[in-house]
Amino acid sequence: MPQGLSQDELVRWLSGEWLDNGPHVCILEGFGGVGKTRIANEVIRQANFPAIRVVVPEGGLGWEDLLILIATELDEIGEKDISSRPDGDLQVGLLSFLRKKCLIVLDNLEALLEPATGMPPKPLRDLISQIARRTPGPGRLLLVTGQSMPSGDWMEDAALHTVYPPDEIVGVSILNNLLFMRGLQEEISPEKRADVVRWLGSNPRALEIFVTCLTDEPLEELIQLGSEAWDIRDQTVAPALVMQLEKRLARRSLGHLEVNAGVLLQMLSVYRTPFRQDAIDRLSRIVEEPRTAQQLLSKRFFLARSKSWTSLNPIVREIVRSQLLNEPRRLRVAHTQAADHFTRHFRKQNSSASFIAYGASFVEARYHLTKCGRAEEFEDIAASYRSQLLASYKNVTRMPDDADTAQQLISVLMAALAGSDRGYSQLRYLLARLLMKRNMRGDDLLAFRQVTFATRSPSQSGAWLLRMELAAKFEGYNASESVARQAMDALHQNHWWIFYRKLALAAFNFGKHQDSLRILDEALQKVPSSQCIPLYSLGAYVLTRLNRSPEAIDLLMKGFESVTKDEVPYSWRLFEQALFLAYGRGNTAALESIKRAVAEITGKPHYLFLCKVLTMQASGDWEEAARAAEAGIEVCGDDRYPALAAQCAFAWLSCGETQRAMAVLSGISLAHNSATWWIKAMLALCSGAQESYIEYMKNCAARPLTESEVNDKQLWIKFWDSIPDGLEPYPAFYFPRLPAKLTGLDVDIVRLAEHPSPLDLVVTRQVGLPLPAQATNQNDEVSLGSDNGQTPSGIVNNFIFRDTINPSFTIKGESMRDKYEVGQAGAVGPNAKAKDVTIQNFQGADGKLDLERLSGELADLRRAMRAAADEDNPGHDVSIAAVAQAVSAANEGDQGKALQHLAKAGRWAWDMANSIGASLAAAVLKTQLGL
Repeated sequence: MPQGLSQDELVRWLSGEWLDNGPHVCILEGFGGVGKTRIANEVIRQANFPAIRVVVPEGGLGWEDLLILIATELDEIGEKDISSRPDGDLQVGLLSFLRKKCLIVLDNLEALLEPATGMPPKPLRDLISQIARRTPGPGRLLLVTGQSMPSGDWMEDAALHTVYPPDEIVGVSILNNLLFMRGLQEEISPEKRADVVRWLGSNPRALEIFVTCLTDEPLEELIQLGSEAWDIRDQTVAPALVMQLEKRLARRSLGHLEVNAGVLLQMLSVYRTPFRQDAIDRLSRIVEEPRTAQQLLSKRFFLARSKSWTSLNPIVREIVRSQLLNEPRRLRVAHTQAADHFTRHFRKQNSSASFIAYGASFVEARYHLTKCGRAEEFEDIAASYRSQLLASYKNVTRMPDDADTAQQLISVLMAALAGSDRGYSQLRYLLARLLMKRNMRGDDLLAFRQVTFATRSPSQSGAWLLRMELAAKFEGYNASESVARQAMDALHQNHWWIFYRKLALAAFNFGKHQDSLRILDEALQKVPSSQCIPLYSLGAYVLTRLNRSPEAIDLLMKGFESVTKDEVPYSWRLFEQALFLAYGRGNTAALESIKRAVAEITGKPHYLFLCKVLTMQASGDWEEAARAAEAGIEVCGDDRYPALAAQCAFAWLSCGETQRAMAVLSGISLAHNSATWWIKAMLALCSGAQESYIEYMKNCAARPLTESEVNDKQLWIKFWDSIPDGLEPYPAFYFPRLPAKLTGLDVDIVRLAEHPSPLDLVVTRQVGLPLPAQATNQNDEVSLGSDNGQTPSGIVNNFIFRDTINPSFTIKGESMRDKYEVGQAGAVGPNAKAKDVTIQNFQGADGKLDLERLSGELADLRRAMRAAADEDNPGHDVSIAAVAQAVSAANEGDQGKALQHLAKAGRWAWDMANSIGASLAAAVLKTQLGL
């Protein structure tokens, strides 16, 4: 496509060459107000075949809503290809329609883009690929957006054109016409008009608002609203600065509105898409003389009319809506009026109204009824269109982030799925998750009903897991086990470990300890070795809580030997868990046994140094332990071992060597969990950095501290003494022994999960710390390693077996969704992620990545994704394939191609990379996906 076209040239190109012989898809992008919609409307006007423009509404259900709007627009111009399909499949109908000569314009596409990737939803990307490559025809698709989209395969066959503002000559002409229309030619001398155009970036919409303001105030006063832009008007003004100035001008103009016009504007501001005249006329009971008010708004360019449709200036609408949020009563009135306007088609006397003929009204009625608290009324309307709703929304999978949007989807699905207890398992599972997230009274029972229906048909593992959780809640442990057994009969073996783990946790929660161990023993015999690490770890947790730590240690070391032999990634988690269990309990014999086993199994020196250091600490040789740890870190070289470094820092702190302890952690990235935050808080406190200490303790608590906690001098030891009921990491697991030289007490104190707290009020009051003689400036920040989450090259965070679904079991009231087996001192748990890592940490001076390391991490990632993949989710297959292709490219030394493949891997791959601690892979994915 030719570039650098003026807007008129672009209209000619689109209306001629593009429609006749151009690519099937064209994308117009540009800042708001420059004229994109005008161009699209002009192309539609010149077309001599079916051509429609659909505005994408914000705050809806995305692509499914848009398909209904497209079908409604086509139905209105007499094109029944989509609405007349017997199967009601709108996606297939649209693809079929695009095989003939037609034009479909999707405006305001930015409202449809995925927040995580900035790309259009997958169904639209698939549609673009199909009409461009697989089933081409004369139909054309024009996408209009105010937001640039990341490139990808879906754009390869599309024409992309950036729409710029008109040039200065055209801009001056626009300004002259506007001044003439308003009789304001005398307000600006001809020689200053070019200055005004440059000041406003030659943006037509901004020029309209400016002229509106000029009817109320002189130019000199208006210039003060954007004096910074006026001073540089001879230069190219940034579009963002123009938009800022446009908003200031709009606010100034709004301040001069008459009362009736202002109220009418508020009533109309809740409309998401263009509306007809009757939407205004029906407000006569709300607004005095609405047509007179309408004329005033049109005169100020706040309302624009195209054929029979009226729309609001987007900037004005945004401002008025934000103001309306501060007036909840009037906001409710506005949504109520809009709801009544759109529901008029579906009242009893019109109950036979065609779903597609009034599809746009259906979508908007749902939105406004939800907004004004009348969702049940929408469900009554929707009940008449169950088959159409199921056909239209059958492919919805995304959980909306916004509560109002989620409520809209709940209403749709409740109505669509009512009256049947079979089929549509994906929709039923989605509805169950939405109800659990809403968490209103009775929602959990409704969710249980839906997820039970869902699993009567072939279902994904998530549906079974949620049913299992809710069965435990409503029917008890035996029902939960029955569901788990049914699930494992129905699902692939790759999913079994999750169900065994959940079932064992449920048994433990119900006090069925032997059943819990029996289930884990069965799991270890039936589950592949590659998935056994979390099962061994959970078994050790159960045994430890039953005061059977020697058996727990034996189980972990048995698992360590088994998975290491099978070359399972992250097998060291089991060794570390066993080591810290033995250390905390002062079991020197077990420590020596672990050391011998490690020497035989792996012989890795940093593992052996950690064994040695913990043995010394258990014997009270803190200085020797610190020196041994330093020697071990030196031996490790660049591949510094976070677990060893953390113990080294704590040992030096226990010796009163705070600065030396801090130096040990400098440049070493410890994973973010409560134990990491606690040791950093200790170093900050002992160095006198009070504010840093408070911040670290806040992170340790994963919540803001209360005022009493901030002032509590023993807060650090209370947090150390606190042991959670769940499996998340905690300070006393990694630092179970507080030596007397650290606390100032007469004896060392030890905190073990299976024993009561060693502290009482008297002991707590006697605790002290080796604080500096004079506290440093409290505003000084202390560097305790890489607190921004960046992981230096060579450091790999802990591997986490994360569930890929939302449902979870509960351990004594605590959600297990983000609970993980404790595996190492470096870090585990919900915060043990590489999410804040950036790709710059891994790039050399030449911008090159360590492709050998990247290949290894991606291979581990692919294995983890395959183990966790939902066989009913095709997106998981696509993501795994993209990672596999990236592995091949990295092995071939092609960094560019590897990055291209990772750009297609999707957010799930990034989540999984974080969960397994693949820090380089996570950093690259974060950058490529634009997260």
